[in-house]
Amino acid sequence: MYNRRVWHGLIQICGGIFLIIAASWLVTYSSDRQLEKNVRPGWHMVRAPGNLQTVALYQGSVWTGGVNGLFRFDPVTVEPLPLPQGSGYLGVVHDLLTDNQGILWVGHQQGVSRFDGMKWATYDCLPARKSNPVTALLQDKEGAIWLGLQDGVFCKGATIEQHHVLNMGPIDVLYQDNKERIWAGSSDPRRGGLACFEGGAWKSYSSNDGLLHPSVNCVTETRDGTLWIGTGFANAGGANYATSAGILAAMTRNDGLAGDKVRQIYEDRAGNLWFCSEYDGVAIFRGGKRVAVLTTADGLAGQEVKKIVQDETGIYWLATDQGLNRISAVF
Repeated sequence: MYNRRVWHGLIQICGGIFLIIAASWLVTYSSDRQLEKNVRPGWHMVRAPGNLQTVALYQGSVWTGGVNGLFRFDPVTVEPLPLPQGSGYLGVVHDLLTDNQGILWVGHQQGVSRFDGMKWATYDCLPARKSNPVTALLQDKEGAIWLGLQDGVFCKGATIEQHHVLNMGPIDVLYQDNKERIWAGSSDPRRGGLACFEGGAWKSYSSNDGLLHPSVNCVTETRDGTLWIGTGFANAGGANYATSAGILAAMTRNDGLAGDKVRQIYEDRAGNLWFCSEYDGVAIFRGGKRVAVLTTADGLAGQEVKKIVQDETGIYWLATDQGLNRISAVF
């Protein structure tokens, strides 16, 4: 009798868990179907990649990566394509880079790999650190490759090989501006930071310099020479931009941003600035004025857009926390 009661209780518990999972799936499915119905003309959504960190264009394909690994898509049909033979297991993909030699670099949880269009290879510049996650990638104007690591950055070029230890969290932001300065940032909520490499030395920036938040999520320079820094964690942060006097001025939700955490800043071919938040979608500015806010109600796969690229035909590719977007018409 006792065993029968135990089994009966276990069956009830398992049945309850099953009903909860089924209900959750139905809610998610219904929500996804509703989102698909709301997708604007010229928009396409792909859920399958899940939580994406990055997107890049390489040899006529769209490559994306995130917590579920590496993916490749047809740029016209947005159908998934098989990865080239030898891709192997990469774990979480943090960043992608197409260099000026036609090589695709993949920064991932196991280190860094490169694909030359025919075969894969492991980048062996760090033989003693192959298991070290590579969280950011950059090719500078001299052709050297910079890797964002857990404790700093590594640079390898034709005549240089250096490991720079930085006093901040994992480096997941690398950028070179028109003055050839290298910027490194960490979005770590506890040990985030921003540093600039110029004249052979690193200079750190903090709230004392006007930085809105220590968690640095992106750095970019627009065509007019303005340097932008996206900062924030949770609901705090904003965008900083460097004035002609070198001061870091601030831009927040009160100035038209969709949300105070700025995940990505992107300037498209038409000169529009895309400010991507974590929870509130994307605010698009033109000539200093906000002209649109895009959310999942418009067809974004996810509210958090982490990376944007625009291909040679003008189509936008957005890596989000809930999948991939292909957008051919914004307005």
